[in-house]
Amino acid sequence: MIDYIKGFAVMVALNFAGLFCLGMIVGMFMAMGGSTDASDLENAGWFNLLVLLTWPFISFFAFKFSVDKFIKK
Repeated sequence: MIDYIKGFAVMVALNFAGLFCLGMIVGMFMAMGGSTDASDLENAGWFNLLVLLTWPFISFFAFKFSVDKFIKK
């Protein structure tokens, strides 16, 4: 049972890490483009769409890694 809890915790952490990396990459491109105000993304529909489209891929690979690492032994 502890392996399932560890696997779930790792999956959640990898989801947050993946979304954080996505935000960092978008932030770097915005900074290179000259935008210095992070609140510009609050009204940008493309950012929300980007997150919604990439989150399933991030979640899939996080789930696959956690299952392979902690449940399949």
